Amino acid sequence: MCIYTFDFSDIDKLRDYFRSQLDPDSCSDRIYFPPEIGEGYLSYYKISPDVFLLVNNYKANTDIEYIRRPIDEKDIILHFRKYALDHQLGKDQIISTYSDSYTPGNMRCMDAQKGEQVFIPKGAEVKSTMIVLKSSYTESYFMKNSEMAGKVDSYIRYSHEYINKFYLSYKQSNLFDQIVEPDFRTVENYLYFIARGIRLLETFWKDVLRWETESNPFNINSAQVGNIYKVSNYLKNNLHEPFIGVDQLAIMAHMSRTNFFNMFKEIHNQTPLEFFNNKKLESSYNMIFGEGLSIKEVMDTLNYSNSSKFRKAFFNKFDMYPDINV
Repeated sequence: MCIYTFDFSDIDKLRDYFRSQLDPDSCSDRIYFPPEIGEGYLSYYKISPDVFLLVNNYKANTDIEYIRRPIDEKDIILHFRKYALDHQLGKDQIISTYSDSYTPGNMRCMDAQKGEQVFIPKGAEVKSTMIVLKSSYTESYFMKNSEMAGKVDSYIRYSHEYINKFYLSYKQSNLFDQIVEPDFRTVENYLYFIARGIRLLETFWKDVLRWETESNPFNINSAQVGNIYKVSNYLKNNLHEPFIGVDQLAIMAHMSRTNFFNMFKEIHNQTPLEFFNNKKLESSYNMIFGEGLSIKEVMDTLNYSNSSKFRKAFFNKFDMYPDINV
């Protein structure tokens, strides 16, 4: 068991601490685990002097325990993640244990005055990003807006009470993926992470406001969310078959047609048919330009019957026509 004890009071000290423990020769924000401890890395960025962005992306090769000490400042910690934790809420700390249960991703909001013990077992995969809001960042605003401070306090409390019912929105999920698994062939620089961290932070404030004005973001049936992802995975794995229709997909998800359709669109930002057609076009692109298949082979494989409609849809999505000479 490897044990690490730290707090979030100073990101520079935090970075130096984990660098000394894991990757002493590193000189960048990315700190890699030694093979005996894990495969992957931790990253630490300053969005501003009062706002920190932390990224975890690794697989544990041994049991790990993290002890996050409480601090006196009333900092706020936003934890976006695509792995599951089981929580036990104590008076002075949270005890969190890695879980094999399914999660499409969720976010919890914590008060840094409450500490935490986190147990990560060997073989666990951890993908998360944390945004720390120092009290110096929020205090002056909350002093002018006590109503907002009350909303955030409630949000912190409910994010633990309903942690298994809360999931990342489509925008949050996309930003999360871009931060945790960026495409380094396209861009790799400090501002890339800062910009996405700011946008992810923006979604949190919008959630806080939406909770009081439109809907409760915690009032989510996690089983139904899981069923939506099972259906979308089914669609991705059956692109060669005709689209079976929303009614049949709703039955697969054990939901009413209306509820299924609305929740699917909220999670994926597109209707089931749009999702299916977009995945088919993405697959056709990879087949043509990645695997070198002919258009006829692609159309036969993905069950396209009209070449002109296929070429038009391909152009509308990729702003180019498939090469008919391939």
